Amino acid sequence: MTGEVALRDLVTEGATFLEVLEYLSQRGPRALTPLEFLRVFQEELGISFIESRNMLEYFDPSMKPIVDVELINERGRLLLQRFNPID
Repeated sequence: MTGEVALRDLVTEGATFLEVLEYLSQRGPRALTPLEFLRVFQEELGISFIESRNMLEYFDPSMKPIVDVELINERGRLLLQRFNPID
């Protein structure tokens, strides 16, 4: 439960998509794989596989970026925007 709260807090505080992935890769106990990414986003953030799977095209199988990080963070911002408070 604490992992879920911490992840939601991180996203709500406006972390970039790559900061979220860095957090997940260090959090353990499982390695951050594409399947683990989809599972965590579904279970802890309520973002469906369908919504989050498009982000996987920006990463290699070990979840290392293969495109410009600015593009990843912009697309990730759109995916995570439901957690950011409206000013």
